[in-house]
Amino acid sequence: MSALVWGLFALLAMALAAWAYIGREERVPGRAGPAILRALAVFLVLGGLSLPALRGGTVGAPTRVALLDVSRSMALPADPTDDRARLDSARTLLAGFAPERVYLFGDGPQPTALDSVETVPAEGQASRLAPALEAARLGGADSVWVFTDGDLTDRTEAIATAERLGLGVREIRTSTQVSRVGVAGLLAPERARSGDTLRVTVELGAGGGPAALPDSVTVELRRDDQVVARTVTPRPTPGRIGRAEIAFVPDNPSDEPAWQRFEAVITDPVDPLGASDRAATWIEVSESAGGAILISTEPDWEARFLVPALDRLVLGGARGYLRLADGRFLEMSERPRVVDEARTRRALAGTRLLVVQGPLGTLPGWVAAALRSHSRTLVLAKGPGEIPGIGARLTGPLPGEWYAMPPIPASPASPLIADEELDPLPPVRDLYAIEPPGRWTVITANRNRRGEARPLMTAGERGDRRWAVSAASEWWRWALRGEGPRRVYEAAFSGVVGWLVEGATPRLAGLVDRPGVGRPPAWRIRPGVTDLSITIVDGAGSEVWARTWSEPPPRVVGPQLGVGRYEARVMATGPDGAVEVVRPLEVAADARELLAGPAVDPIALVAAATERPEVEVRVPRPVWPFALAVALLCAEWVWRHRIGLR
Repeated sequence: MSALVWGLFALLAMALAAWAYIGREERVPGRAGPAILRALAVFLVLGGLSLPALRGGTVGAPTRVALLDVSRSMALPADPTDDRARLDSARTLLAGFAPERVYLFGDGPQPTALDSVETVPAEGQASRLAPALEAARLGGADSVWVFTDGDLTDRTEAIATAERLGLGVREIRTSTQVSRVGVAGLLAPERARSGDTLRVTVELGAGGGPAALPDSVTVELRRDDQVVARTVTPRPTPGRIGRAEIAFVPDNPSDEPAWQRFEAVITDPVDPLGASDRAATWIEVSESAGGAILISTEPDWEARFLVPALDRLVLGGARGYLRLADGRFLEMSERPRVVDEARTRRALAGTRLLVVQGPLGTLPGWVAAALRSHSRTLVLAKGPGEIPGIGARLTGPLPGEWYAMPPIPASPASPLIADEELDPLPPVRDLYAIEPPGRWTVITANRNRRGEARPLMTAGERGDRRWAVSAASEWWRWALRGEGPRRVYEAAFSGVVGWLVEGATPRLAGLVDRPGVGRPPAWRIRPGVTDLSITIVDGAGSEVWARTWSEPPPRVVGPQLGVGRYEARVMATGPDGAVEVVRPLEVAADARELLAGPAVDPIALVAAATERPEVEVRVPRPVWPFALAVALLCAEWVWRHRIGLR
């Protein structure tokens, strides 16, 4: 603004002040002071409205835009012979490029200043370029330079996004391509039975040129640095995930469940960067795997057919215990053995389904107590009596021969049985009357194929408890009769068992979501649990999180945890009193981010020829002249009152 304009503003301000204090105000001594303050305030307001904006009024398309990869892989060495990180190489290249704008990308795009790049860590769990390309285009960029190690999570999607936006892309590599094989993950059940064969799956990823990689990969499974199993598997195709299965026998010589840490390690070929050659998981090894347990106090052929069916139907498998003459039990497993009663009782801990076969009147006290406290039970009665925990009673046996007959009652098993022929089925051995009956019936039988229908198996629920009772004995006769009757046998038990274990929580508070980076742990709480408390401590024993509930919700979500090892201590009150469970928690970063990608050429796309006109932007003007004018007007008001003016 020219000096002439400033002079005109000054004259106008003085004129307005003189007109106000000479022509309109009373002539009292001291009027000159307030008049000067009024003139200065008017001058500042007029001048402030004419001052230039703090920045330009239009924004054009930037000509030099950089996208910087800050994912975890950028913390790896740029070369096996050089300890300098890939991100450090990118910073050096970026300083020479001197971009007008910088966008960081990893999990998501983030604009930043060039002088802030030196303090940015490589912590992204992925290398997603496509969202950063969209952000740069929205910011007015026609072309971008991408500084990355080349191991992009969404390379194909990013290229498609750039072509759709007409955006030019030039990929600048900050590291040399290294051919290597890594572990993407280790999949294993959370619980396993001691002495049984367990199979875990190792996910493998390869990157670089196939010619530089061997055709096979050697993987070891270790526990406490001791090799428990080893396998040699074909190398996966670069850029794809392959899977290798390792079988081993977990062992826990103690009587109590024990958490054991297993680690899958690639020993050949050796990872030259030592970044992604292993993954770990925790498995609780005990007498029970949390599946189904069948206890037969008067064994027959039933367990021979039912235990394999339960093993297929119930998560965690199944195991049978057949009582022998001397009170010990024959354990039905991959390696059958004779065990004592104490070991059988320990096997019940944490099971999803308890199946009991035998005369109701001669059940051992601990078996009856287990039926009363367990939330999912199936009783195959071989005699009359009270059914523990159900509030029902079996009477009989009923006279005559009883044959399974249509129609099939509506139940969870009816869709599986509806298309099967029932005529070939032999009669059941004994049939008992159950009072009161359950909520629904699986299948019914008629005496001598006519007359009143009686349930062969009935089921019901009360609160969170579900139960099923077989009113007939020796179902195994159906399994021996041929293919058709065998299908009816399996369909009937599949429907019943599937309904019984639906939503079953073996523990009072079971971990259903394992923690990860950005993913908190979550527990499913069994209905009826009270006084729940969960405490998480770190490796040093310091408490990092604790919560209590007098009446907990069905699902409890824990805190976000950083990478490291923790211990969760869960206490709750259930039907059998207070229970405490201690288990490890380990949070590991996503191993896939550190895997090498396939050998591909850097992205090189030419921008589409489009005109992007300048965009007018409303920008703020300086505030200080107006603030000072307000202060002067306030001072004028005080001065006026002191000299007697209103």
